[in-house]
Amino acid sequence: MKRIGLIISVYFATVITVNAQNNTSPYSVAGIGDIENGYFDRATGMANSGLSLNSTRFLFQANPATYSSLDDHFFHAELSARFEADYYQGNFVNTASNTSTDLQIKKLAFAIKVKNRWGISFGLLPFSNSNYSFYAPKSILGSSYVSQAYYVGSGGLNQVYFANSYQLTKELSIGLHSAFIFGHLQQTETVGAGIIDSALTTTSNTYYTNPYFKLGIQYHKKLSSKLQMGLGATGSLQTKLRTVQSVTLLDGNSQAYTNGNYSNDYYRLPYIYGAGVSAIIKDRYTISTDYNFQSWSNQLYSGVGYSLTNSQRYSAGFEYSKKLHYRNLTFEKYFLQAGVYYSNSYLIINSNQINDIGGSLGAGFNFTNGLGMQLGLQAGSRGTIANGLIKENYAQFTLTFSYRDLWLSHIKRYD
Repeated sequence: MKRIGLIISVYFATVITVNAQNNTSPYSVAGIGDIENGYFDRATGMANSGLSLNSTRFLFQANPATYSSLDDHFFHAELSARFEADYYQGNFVNTASNTSTDLQIKKLAFAIKVKNRWGISFGLLPFSNSNYSFYAPKSILGSSYVSQAYYVGSGGLNQVYFANSYQLTKELSIGLHSAFIFGHLQQTETVGAGIIDSALTTTSNTYYTNPYFKLGIQYHKKLSSKLQMGLGATGSLQTKLRTVQSVTLLDGNSQAYTNGNYSNDYYRLPYIYGAGVSAIIKDRYTISTDYNFQSWSNQLYSGVGYSLTNSQRYSAGFEYSKKLHYRNLTFEKYFLQAGVYYSNSYLIINSNQINDIGGSLGAGFNFTNGLGMQLGLQAGSRGTIANGLIKENYAQFTLTFSYRDLWLSHIKRYD
């Protein structure tokens, strides 16, 4: 248990000392920003195709039904960080500042096998992220003048979660992911001096809170001594996030107006569901595919030049696992992964639905003291340079440390 305390201490110390640099995502301006597609778990190197996968040692967190598959008498901990680099293309991109980088701690998760068929997990996960800056023309109300305005946005939503998983039969498991979503987004609009005597800066902060639930189910069947099939599915109903907005207006350096309770409303998350299929061959080779759907088209949100539509994501991954066998014991030494994905996001801007395509590589190493390390590299492009839009080319490097140990047991450990 001392090691778990050390992991928590390292997490909070790192969160304090590692700050976001200047990474910007131009398409995170709408809604609650970019919704996180991954869980920074073992499926990262497989393009996050983990809905039908489970493990006795590692956390697969896309589907809450997985935790009942963990080894008995063990607790598990995982800590993840991600570094991202972006390169932007487009007619309106400043070539002198068309790159950005970012380093963030992304996840802290724990899991415990409480009973023979019952597993739980809890921790902190990201839900969405917003970070952007751009110039755009702004019409002056009551006149024919147009001024140049500068917009900056930042923030994001996180979820503190508690998940339960229960094994109904040897092949069938169910799970419930219960979370509390919280966070805030900030947008600053600055209209420069010229038409008006001094710059006007409007800062809007929107705070989001409310519970969120996701159901999961998994079915695994060993068809022969060399082949095991897996099926998985998840779903969540429409969720209302309570929003509270505050506004501050600065005229030059003087505060002209402030309202700490400018509006109270709800932001509605759509129906979300996903399904996956996997095959494990000879206990070494894993092939996994996922499909995810988000029904945004019936959400009546829109803005200047953009609207929302249904979002879909397709992904597929492959893994090779090197395992050592000694008598009745099996130890995984390392694994190698690759994956591809394609998604059309929930954003339509200037009549273009923003698409995202890319691939991933991954590797993991296990040590006999219960420690493990997972590396993931994901590269892709999002958007287009057509119709005055921006194409975002990105590379993400993910590092996850895992640790497991016996929990409330005097059984001798074999890792």
